[in-house]
Amino acid sequence: MRPSAGTCCPWPAAAAIAVAAVIFTPTLAGAGDGVDLRGQRNLFELGVYLGGYFPLEEHELYDITVRYAPIEPASLEVGGRVAYLPIPYFGLELEGGVMPQKTVDGEDALVFTVRGHALGQLPLVVSRFTVAPFLLAGYGALGVSSGEASLGDDVDGAFHAGLGVKFYAFRWLVVRLDGRAIISGKVGDGGNNAHFEALAGVSYMLGYAPIRKDSDGDGVFDDSDNCRDRPGVPPTGCPPDGDGDGVFDEDDRCPELAGDKPTGCPPDRDGDGVYDADDECPDRAGAAPRGCPPDRDGDGFVDSVDRCPGVAGVKPDGCPPDKDADGIPDGDDRCPDQPESKNGYQDDDGCPDEVPKQARRFSGVIKGITFDLDRASIRQSSYRLLDEAVKVMGEFPDLNLLIRGHTDQTGTAEYNLKLSLERAEAVKAYLVSKGVAAGRLRSEGVGAAEPVVEGRDDAARAKNRRIEFRIVSK
Repeated sequence: MRPSAGTCCPWPAAAAIAVAAVIFTPTLAGAGDGVDLRGQRNLFELGVYLGGYFPLEEHELYDITVRYAPIEPASLEVGGRVAYLPIPYFGLELEGGVMPQKTVDGEDALVFTVRGHALGQLPLVVSRFTVAPFLLAGYGALGVSSGEASLGDDVDGAFHAGLGVKFYAFRWLVVRLDGRAIISGKVGDGGNNAHFEALAGVSYMLGYAPIRKDSDGDGVFDDSDNCRDRPGVPPTGCPPDGDGDGVFDEDDRCPELAGDKPTGCPPDRDGDGVYDADDECPDRAGAAPRGCPPDRDGDGFVDSVDRCPGVAGVKPDGCPPDKDADGIPDGDDRCPDQPESKNGYQDDDGCPDEVPKQARRFSGVIKGITFDLDRASIRQSSYRLLDEAVKVMGEFPDLNLLIRGHTDQTGTAEYNLKLSLERAEAVKAYLVSKGVAAGRLRSEGVGAAEPVVEGRDDAARAKNRRIEFRIVSK
């Protein structure tokens, strides 16, 4: 059977309504002030719908005194509805609709329905609007009105059930999509038949009373609160932001200075606590107030790269000029064009010099200084030599000595080290007792670590037991 061209194909209109509902409802909702059905009571919905009606061939929509004829398998359906929802999850609806039809042989027939049903829905808040999937089931009348040349007039009882979804776009607008199955009589040997509907509609909602909420308890209702999850102050409902930088004072480490997220402080690239706007060295960590690294001598070379951080200097190393590179700045160098001779004698004047001949005698191993066996007591035979050393130290006040004690390999290393130090200190003590300033003398013990000859015979051990003088700088 082929449907006639006059009533064929309600699909374009129904599909257009469905697509428009899906695409534009969220857009409308975003432009509205939000809908939340939770807590609502006694709502009414008045609406209209448009869709497609799809009867099966074995319908029972005809007057038995007239005739039976198949009708087209699809037609347009138009109707209206009224609903009462005592609570957001349950409601009762009445509907009435008409489906202009034709029999397969071209006769007009108007199919109509009046029905009621119970509806259960689950409102879900999505962003600022509500989506409500639903199920429904009910009973009503399904009939036909036509002339005797068509199907005549007939009304039958019909059960129906379906599912769909509502979009509560505004506080007054509901957009809805439905799919239905209609169970009614079947022509022939009895039984039931199932017809189908696909509907799209809009409804006007009455009775909605917005419940003003204050989720964070700050006295600013959610519909006016820009910070619903954080207590704040009127009019925005957000915590104070004294410097207006977008970081609330309670989170702002610099509440009186406009800064950047997340800290709310002005930029500080080098992280030294001096903000870039006040930092003379914004890319090098330093110290307040300038934000530059320390420069104790103020010569422009920060201490970390200044080879002479305690004395003002010049490029390239921050040290004072030193033409002869002897380590003595030209300002203190008596001979700035000649390097100092680092020999322990007058090493601070910056001039080349030689250790006096009399002093050279007391540099190296000092033969003639002996001690009692296994003790640090100086033998009397050594006094004459030590007194000569005292005399030379008096003649040359720039001389400074390091007195080093050595032992042979007899005994343990720990014992030898201790004995050698005690002997060096004994020599120092003798010189001090004769008038040499203690600050010109140092002592150390070496033990048996630096033998001058190898071997353990008496001659080798005698040579290795010794006192050594070294002329040194202070």
